[in-house]
Amino acid sequence: MSESSGSFEAAEAGRFRRLPFGWRMVVVAFTTVSVLLSINQLFNLHLFVGYTMLDNAYLYLLLGLLVPQVYLTFPAYKGASLDRVPWYDVLLFVLLVGVCIYFFACSRLILADGWEYAAPTHAKVLSFILWVLILEAVRRSGGWVIFTIILIFSLYPLYADKVPQVISGATATFADTAAYHATSEESILGIPMRAF
Repeated sequence: MSESSGSFEAAEAGRFRRLPFGWRMVVVAFTTVSVLLSINQLFNLHLFVGYTMLDNAYLYLLLGLLVPQVYLTFPAYKGASLDRVPWYDVLLFVLLVGVCIYFFACSRLILADGWEYAAPTHAKVLSFILWVLILEAVRRSGGWVIFTIILIFSLYPLYADKVPQVISGATATFADTAAYHATSEESILGIPMRAF
């Protein structure tokens, strides 16, 4: 092994938190449940709930099981402690799990009532929270460049009428944009999540 690859591995290892045993077990449990959930959904086994879940319900569960782990694994900033999980990361972890559980529980309503275009006010607030939490998870795991690119594109509905006509579109309010990102199958639950 060359010296440069050794220094790269050391730098890469410095990005990740060394989780205490309890948090490692949470990561193992969440990951195991997500694998079992995926097998259940992909092979239509009806193991957990006796029926095949709607795609959006399944994706909200996967999102709630896997993305919050970013808050446990990646510190918020470069100088943060790598030996413990601070309270604010626990709060973000719990908040993201809770928001995903809410959207999972409302998955039929989301589809039936067209929440991507007409979400109730409380769902718009939770959509904004989900959007921000996903962006923060992207920043921590992918870095500032990926975060900036995704932020610019996620804000597109706010300035869609101000870009050249070839790529222009109808504008939306901030609340409607947040609801669309969280409840449609074209944004957070879109192609990247399905491929994941």
